Amino acid sequence: MKKLPLFVMIITLAGCATIGSSPKLTYAPEVRKQSCASNNSFHDLVATVRGVGHADEVAYPNAKERTLVRIEVILPYDNQKLGSERWTVRHDANQVAVYQVTLVPDGEGSADFTVSKAQ
Repeated sequence: MKKLPLFVMIITLAGCATIGSSPKLTYAPEVRKQSCASNNSFHDLVATVRGVGHADEVAYPNAKERTLVRIEVILPYDNQKLGSERWTVRHDANQVAVYQVTLVPDGEGSADFTVSKAQ
């Protein structure tokens, strides 16, 4: 009877080990330089729940790779007026997804943003 809790714990841990997390969005330094976003805003766009990384995880949950390969500035952002960028993410098998990023000044020298899947 003492072996049952140990057996249950081993099964549970093995099950947890097989649940994989989605790969995070990666990028090269030269791609980062294509964006007008500040370092803080760029980090948020890549890593937070409202950002491109999360939007891509939701839209493509089975992707094994997520690489930001291009940022196209549509309207340059300068902390005073609205900015717009188009971010291209490559997945495995060269599948791509494009996201529209809108940078909005918050009146305090920083930016808020919205992300949507481009049509």
